[in-house]
Amino acid sequence: MNSHRKLTLSEYQTKQRQIHEHRSPKSNKFHTPQQKININSPKIQITPKQQKPKPFSDRSISINLNLNFPFPSKISKLTKLQSLDEETKQCESKNQQLTIEQKSPKQEGIDKLRSQLNEQFLKESSCNRAGACLQFLEPSIVHNMLNLSPKVKVNSDLRASVTSRDLNGNTALHFAAKNGNIHLVQALLYKDIQIDTQNEDKMTPLLLSAYYGKLETLQILVNLGANINHQDIHGNTSLHYACKYNFKSIVEFLLQKQHLILLQNHDQKYPNFYIEDTEIAQIFADYLEQSNQKRTKEVIILNTQTETILKMFQRRNIKQIKKFIQTSKSQNNLDLIQESTPKIKQLQTKLQQLEQFKTQLQAFKKQITFSTKYSESCKNLKENEEIQLSQFQILGLIGKGSFGQVYLVKKQNQLYAMKVLDKIMILKHNLFRYAQTERNVLSVTSHPFIVKLRYAYQTSDKLIMILDYCPGGDMGQLLEDVKRLPEEQVKNYICEIILALEDLHQRDIIYRDLKPENIVIDADGHAMLTDFGLSKEGIFDANQGARSFCGSVAYLAPEMLKRQGHGKAVDWYLLGVVMYELLVGVPPYYANEKEQLFHNIENAVLKIPSYISPEGRNLIKSLLQRNPIKRLGSGVGDSKEIKQHPYFQDVDWEKVINKELQFTIPTRKIKINTQVGQNLFENEQVELSSHIQGWSYVHTDF
Repeated sequence: MNSHRKLTLSEYQTKQRQIHEHRSPKSNKFHTPQQKININSPKIQITPKQQKPKPFSDRSISINLNLNFPFPSKISKLTKLQSLDEETKQCESKNQQLTIEQKSPKQEGIDKLRSQLNEQFLKESSCNRAGACLQFLEPSIVHNMLNLSPKVKVNSDLRASVTSRDLNGNTALHFAAKNGNIHLVQALLYKDIQIDTQNEDKMTPLLLSAYYGKLETLQILVNLGANINHQDIHGNTSLHYACKYNFKSIVEFLLQKQHLILLQNHDQKYPNFYIEDTEIAQIFADYLEQSNQKRTKEVIILNTQTETILKMFQRRNIKQIKKFIQTSKSQNNLDLIQESTPKIKQLQTKLQQLEQFKTQLQAFKKQITFSTKYSESCKNLKENEEIQLSQFQILGLIGKGSFGQVYLVKKQNQLYAMKVLDKIMILKHNLFRYAQTERNVLSVTSHPFIVKLRYAYQTSDKLIMILDYCPGGDMGQLLEDVKRLPEEQVKNYICEIILALEDLHQRDIIYRDLKPENIVIDADGHAMLTDFGLSKEGIFDANQGARSFCGSVAYLAPEMLKRQGHGKAVDWYLLGVVMYELLVGVPPYYANEKEQLFHNIENAVLKIPSYISPEGRNLIKSLLQRNPIKRLGSGVGDSKEIKQHPYFQDVDWEKVINKELQFTIPTRKIKINTQVGQNLFENEQVELSSHIQGWSYVHTDF
């Protein structure tokens, strides 16, 4: 079998038309004898994009781009056949006399030829040659390629299969999508190729289009019904890849689709976690805001309609039940009462179902309560009060992190802690959502044992939060000095922390980052929770509602390590960890190696020192229960279960909330670098181009 010159798409279409018009192959200008060459081609290595990093989650796309299957110039005896149909019939008649496992040499030759056609078909698609690829799907063109006589009837089965795959499970549509070949994609879909076929990495053609930034092929696939929410072997969707590799146009296109669902990958990361481009971050933020507004409107409409339906059904069913009973009594007919009993039970069942539905609706309404609250909290900004940077005198630097600093500032003789975040850095590393979460949580809470947010404002490149200053430092620093604390002092601290967590849980917020470093000590020695970046709002259940893997290594709950989902009960586990560390000096299950630490948290026996009171040991054991369902505080009562524990039987919770417990006044001196920060905001002005909506805030309760 002789080869031919590689066809373009237009040449392929012309040749197909000529064959259908019964023109002689020898008259075909694309197949003159002088143009025929060996179809055996050298190896073609298609190198993937050099500038693209390997996909995240330690994955590497293993698409076979080096298809080197020789296409023999001749198949023994095939050119001597007078008719492929006659040969096929002879093979079929002989096969009836052979066993199922045996095949005739002729049939094996045909099967081998089909296999070679499939291999060459995939090779041409990987090399991005649409015309040369598609000709292998046409029996009439394959007939000509075999150099068979026009008198021989075309065998309709002698062609490549559109469903053929390479060693890694890729189809021709995978290659066409990866190469951005819109003509080949359209032609293959016209040939009824499966649009959501998965390769060994569970990647569909749509995912490859997103990964390589091929907008046009992605649009074709989505518009023709490709699954936009499909996840590959690592749980990544097309939106994950578009966000990761900064394909702005693809992100915009995907976010416009109504059936798009924001999913987490196997690392518990949503697509916007990987955004580094500021424009894409803003597009995503606008999308989330619009989605919130739309969902709020839908809930209001649903609420109105449902309450009307509930009232209508309740009135109707109650009337029917009363009518049955009154009719039965008036006629003094016991049989009628017995006959109506099933109907009454049926109506009562319907009422119960309606009540359950009403309960679910109320839970759904609660889900948007938090977002509504903190949206309304933005209105606390006084219209007549401008926040001026010049109002605050910077005294010095008291803390520093990777993306911001904390300064001691003074306004009207009042000391505050000023947290300054770099906009560019937090957007580049996709940390804005953590800053926004902290600002939102602090704007809706006003609790004696939670650090208050007094002001929030921004400059052209910085986000600023003015918080209460706690001169006693944090409990992590306190433990460094004293190693461990007396049990009575720890008990008082734990009481205050319980009330702070109780307030958060009542607002359907979980803290998730309780540790000594996040508990600061105010001027009177009281415990105050701070740093709410890892908090999660909209959590109604004790054991589920959140799935992110977050927190400090030594303070991870078992359900967090198992990634089975978590809820409010995770905070009570962390309360047990903190209580243990304050009393003992190290967290429970502590180990220097991370792997050993994780193993201990999930499997090791809990060892509690005997110098802790029996009630204290029992409380710690109840809080550190590995099964969140059995953990103290996981029931409906939440914090009430813990406050009712025998360890707190002598505690007057009214005195706790009123800050009447006695603590030692902190004398620890915080190091202040007075050489830093004096010129921090020189030439800074708020620019509309970098302005983040909904950040500014002024606390009105002074």
